[in-house]
Amino acid sequence: MAAKHPRPARGTTPGQALARLAATGATGALTVVGEPGGVVFLREGRVNGVESPAAPSVDRLLTACGKVDERVWETIPSRPARALVEGGHVTAAELELCAVQALYDAAFFVLSTGGADLRFDAGVEHWLGADGTVTADQVCDHVSRQRRMLDEVHPSEATDLAPVVPVLRPGLDRVLLSGLQWEIVLHADGRRTPQDLAGLLGRSAYAVTLDVRRLAAAGLVAVPAAKPPAPAVAEPAAEPPAPAVAEPPVPAEDPELPRRVPGTFTFEDPPAHHRRELPAGVSALAVLPGAIDRSPDDSLLKRIRSALQSLR
Repeated sequence: MAAKHPRPARGTTPGQALARLAATGATGALTVVGEPGGVVFLREGRVNGVESPAAPSVDRLLTACGKVDERVWETIPSRPARALVEGGHVTAAELELCAVQALYDAAFFVLSTGGADLRFDAGVEHWLGADGTVTADQVCDHVSRQRRMLDEVHPSEATDLAPVVPVLRPGLDRVLLSGLQWEIVLHADGRRTPQDLAGLLGRSAYAVTLDVRRLAAAGLVAVPAAKPPAPAVAEPAAEPPAPAVAEPPVPAEDPELPRRVPGTFTFEDPPAHHRRELPAGVSALAVLPGAIDRSPDDSLLKRIRSALQSLR
């Protein structure tokens, strides 16, 4: 007979509830209701899987990398782990690696859900049916390291769960991006959150969230500005006022443009109020972690030096 587990007390965090269930050797599903929320599946006190709407699940990761065709999932029975391996779609090691990646990825968002409503259902098992498990302490420690890394990259949560959009004029002379960072900038449209981008690209949701923070720290992506509310339509007066004498419209002033320096092909700097200030700690050359930087060509540097010397 399965042991009965009391409903977690109000104010209990998902991490605390998970630790208590693990200590009793529970088997079942801990449901975390909140934003983004999710479910932690336990088997005899060990974590067997984690699901969250904020992170791609195992089937999405396997489909995105081309290991399993989408049509295969329609023919796979419930708890498909064994069928995927026996059908030759993936090896046991590949399935275990993908399952653990999805577990840790979703665990970050589930255990980071604040003010959550918690519920535990005994006997419920993860839909994949994989054998691999990890301890609750390993999951909680990993999530703590992930949080510290996010804060070290950029101590702002503004872009974690919000839609992002590229900054059109970042004020940088040159930017070097990794492949994932380029995919993020390319698909950020002001409607997709980092988690939406992860699902679209078939990437780790935490990795995308981390790179979005890096891009935000460099001033390359931002949360789109809120649109101002539509002006209220004034009701017509009972009696229309007397017609006023129409005045000629005042032409709008063109923004001040930089002026060319006479006798040269250079321009003066634009006024200070037209220039974008760079984020603190960001130079005119942004090299983000994960990007490949190539050293300047020596011959190019020599030609530039020779050209500057000839102007003296």
